[in-house]
Amino acid sequence: MNQRSDSIDIRDLQDIQTPFGVPLSGIYKRFAYITIKDRLPVILTKIIDTLSRNKENIADKYGELATEEVKQITGFISRLKSEIATNKTLKPLRLLADDKDNDAEEWNKYLLKRTEIEGETPTWFNTVWLHCECYMYRVLAQELALMKHMKNYDPFEQQKQSAFTNSLTSIEALCNYTMNLIHRAENLSIVETKEELLKFFKINLWGNKCDLSLTAGAEVGQSSNPIEVLKSLDKNILVNNSDFVWNLLRKRNSNADIVDMIFDNAGYELFTDLCLAVFLLASKLAGKIRFYVKRYPWFVSDTTINDFYWTLEYMKNSPNEDLQELAKLSSNYLKNNIWTIEEEPYWTGPYDFAEMKEQNPVLYAKLSEAKLAIFKGDLNYRKLLGDINWEYTTQFTQALRGFQPTNVLSLRTVKSDVCVGLSTGVAEELFKKDENWMFTGEYGLIQTTLAGTCQCSDKVC
Repeated sequence: MNQRSDSIDIRDLQDIQTPFGVPLSGIYKRFAYITIKDRLPVILTKIIDTLSRNKENIADKYGELATEEVKQITGFISRLKSEIATNKTLKPLRLLADDKDNDAEEWNKYLLKRTEIEGETPTWFNTVWLHCECYMYRVLAQELALMKHMKNYDPFEQQKQSAFTNSLTSIEALCNYTMNLIHRAENLSIVETKEELLKFFKINLWGNKCDLSLTAGAEVGQSSNPIEVLKSLDKNILVNNSDFVWNLLRKRNSNADIVDMIFDNAGYELFTDLCLAVFLLASKLAGKIRFYVKRYPWFVSDTTINDFYWTLEYMKNSPNEDLQELAKLSSNYLKNNIWTIEEEPYWTGPYDFAEMKEQNPVLYAKLSEAKLAIFKGDLNYRKLLGDINWEYTTQFTQALRGFQPTNVLSLRTVKSDVCVGLSTGVAEELFKKDENWMFTGEYGLIQTTLAGTCQCSDKVC
């Protein structure tokens, strides 16, 4: 039956938790519903405001004819907002005439697949949340790609850059710590190397708190010394499988010791990614690192190749000597192919990761070359788990549903209501303490799946 919620017609709307075993959806009045109803429209409104505020700068950068395109894209976003607000059907993406490398057709095929599964064309609240939320960013990217002058415009660029500059106090403190450590990495004992690696995992984990899509584009930043606050945050790490990863990385093997890092947010989190990466190399725990960026502007703050290079350029031109040195070291790694930046369309495609082996066997095989694949952040976690509301004690390996091209490490602060691998009773106690604990980013997971181990707790099963 249809119910009306604030003038929205939503079939089967229920004011209950998402049932276990079911994908998150806007028909349950929890975080997915709130996101579709409130957060996504706010994100789109901020884009319209940015376009209006910066139209002169856009004309300077992209030419006077871009002014007309600003009007076109603003009109499209306004219509998209209205369609979300009134729970309209998702529409096929408009195709580019001559771009074979564009995956819009794949998205349209997936829309047909969802239509078959659901028995009708998906609507914003009634389809699975992972699909419609990713669709919003993909259709926006497609409309920009169809522009003649603004095809490379990133509507979130200023917010991402501000997220970096707003965190400079923390960035400079972390950079000073990292560079001092790099200079003496060869003299560290095994015990010290392990201790520092585990510290970098925690720094990297908590860097994931800085998420512009969670705040609907409102400014975020980090101002504390990230090293000094680590101990106080340990109680909020619900699963910590760092020891397993240490034991894996310390063993040299024949596959060039590749570590893959699938990025999440630009800004402060990206900086923590760079610090983890340089430590892995300096301590000889990795021989090569491949960074996977998003192909399109995605979930407000996700890292694109332009964000990566902007960050290095900002560091290079900084008056801070540690930032300059780290930028130089990073550039040398890139120049010598020790670091590579990989732009794979699958990360902005319609499928979750359990479908990768079938949908993109080439990428699956590529990840299989690595000793470890590190998946950063909440969206990657949702795609690892299929955005299904698993029971909280479900083994992480089980929730991956066969996705294991290599050893998988997830570093994620909890910002949506999917979570596995918890010990019995932990989730229930957290709900008693704060019914919104899954949306705040206050709790973290360092979860992995390695051959012969089960990480439903901190023990090998």
